[in-house]
Amino acid sequence: MNTIISKFRNASPAAKASMALLFANLVLKGLSLISGPIFTRIMSTEQYGIVSTFQSWQSLLSVVVTLNLASGVFNNGMLDFKEHRDEFQVSLLAISTVSTAIFYFIFFMFSKPLLELFELPTILVHLMFFHYLVIPAYWYWSGRQRYEYKYKALTIITVASAVLSLVIGIVAVLASPDKHAAIVRVLSLEGVSIVIGLFFYIWTIIKGRLKVNFQYCKYALRFNIPLLPHYMSMYVLASSDRIMITKMINTSATAIYSVSYTVASVIAIVWQSIDASLSPWIYERLDSQEEEKVKKLATQIMLIFAILCVVCTLFAPEIMAILAPPSYSSGIYVIPSVAAGVFFTGMYSLYMRVELFYKQTGFATMASILAAVCNILLNYIFIAIVGFVAAGYTTMTCYALLALFHYFNVKRKGYAYVFNNIAFLAISCVVIGLSISVTILYSFSIIRYFFILALLVMLVVKKDMLLQIFNLKKKS
Repeated sequence: MNTIISKFRNASPAAKASMALLFANLVLKGLSLISGPIFTRIMSTEQYGIVSTFQSWQSLLSVVVTLNLASGVFNNGMLDFKEHRDEFQVSLLAISTVSTAIFYFIFFMFSKPLLELFELPTILVHLMFFHYLVIPAYWYWSGRQRYEYKYKALTIITVASAVLSLVIGIVAVLASPDKHAAIVRVLSLEGVSIVIGLFFYIWTIIKGRLKVNFQYCKYALRFNIPLLPHYMSMYVLASSDRIMITKMINTSATAIYSVSYTVASVIAIVWQSIDASLSPWIYERLDSQEEEKVKKLATQIMLIFAILCVVCTLFAPEIMAILAPPSYSSGIYVIPSVAAGVFFTGMYSLYMRVELFYKQTGFATMASILAAVCNILLNYIFIAIVGFVAAGYTTMTCYALLALFHYFNVKRKGYAYVFNNIAFLAISCVVIGLSISVTILYSFSIIRYFFILALLVMLVVKKDMLLQIFNLKKKS
C-alpha cells in the first residue's frame, strides 16, 4: 500500500487524475453491483424492470433533450476557448436549459400518447425532465475537471453521491409498499443527482457571470447538431434492447437482462475512466503530430481491455450468483456478448477521437444510424425467436460493425496510420470467438478456472505495462 501511495504521489497530473477517477468510478460501479443483490431481493422482478425501463428511456431521450453538449463539442471548446472556459460553460448551459424547456412543453401538450409509449408512471417522466434541466451543469463541470486533470473534488462527489443514493434507496424501498417500490427507488436515485446538478447549475451561472456568448452557442450548435443522430443512434444501441424486451416479452425479462448488463457495464466504467484522461492526451499528441505514441499506447490499452472483458465473462456464473437470486440465473448467457459489445465501444471511440480532432464527423452520423437500425431489426427478429439472450449478441454485432465503419472512414480520410489496425483486428477476432464459445465452459468449471488462472498470470506478468498505460507523462 505504501508503494502504491508513493507511486501515486510521484505520478504526473494526468496519471493521478486517471487513477483517481478510475478508483471513483470503480467505487461507483461497485456500489451499483452491491445494490443489485439487495434490490433484486427486496423488489419484485416487475418493479425492478420498471426501474430499468426508466433508466433506458432516460438515457435515450437525454441526447435529444440536452443536445448531448457534454460530449464531442465540449472537449473541442476547452481547446479552442482556453481563456474563456467559464463563459463557454454557461453558454452551453443556456442552450441545454432552453432545449429542455421546449421538450417539456411538447410532453405537456402530448402527455397521454407519450405516457403510453414510455409505459412509466407520470411522476417519473416529470422527474426525468427536471433531471435534464439541472444535470448538464454537473456534466460540464466534471468534464472540465477531467480535461484539466483535477480529480479531488470530482472523486469525492462521485463516491459520496453513490453512497447516498444507495443508502437512501434501500431505506426508502424497505419502507414503501411493493407496488410503489419502483417509484421510490427512482426518486431516491435521481434525487441525489438532481440536488448535485442544481448546485452546479447555480455554480456555473455565478462563475460565468451569466455571460451567454452567442458566438459560443453558434459554435456548439453547429458542431453538435449534426452529431445528434450519431449520439441518438448510440443510445439506441445501448438502450433499445431493454425497451424492446419490455414490449416484446415483459418487465421481468428486462430485469434479468438488466442485471446481466450491469455486470458487463463494470468494464465500461473502466474504459470511461481511462478514456476521460486519454482523450485530452490524444488531442495533445495529435496536435503536436506525435501519432506513433498514440499508436503504441492505443494498442496496449485495447489488449488489456480485451483481457478484462474475457475475465468478466469467465466469472459470469459466480457474479450472477452473488448479484441476484436463482430466478435470474439465465442472465449469465447475456454477459459474454454484452462484455464484447463494450469492448467494441472502446475501439470505435478511439477512431471517433481522431474524427472529432480533425472535425471529420459527417460519416459518424451515417454509421451510427445504420448500426442502430440494424440493432432494432435484429432485435425484432431474434428476441422473438430466441428470447432476451439474443439482444446481447445483436448489440455486440452492431457495435463491431460500428467500429468497422469508423475504421473505414478514418482510412478514407487518410488517418488510419494513427492506430495499429492489424493488431486491433486480431484482438477483435479473439474477443468475438471467446464471447461465442465461452458459454460452453459454464458447464465445465475446472476448465473455466484454468482459463481464469492463465489470464490472471498474464496480467501479473504484464503489470508494468498496466502501470505505464496510466502514466501518460512518460508518453508525452
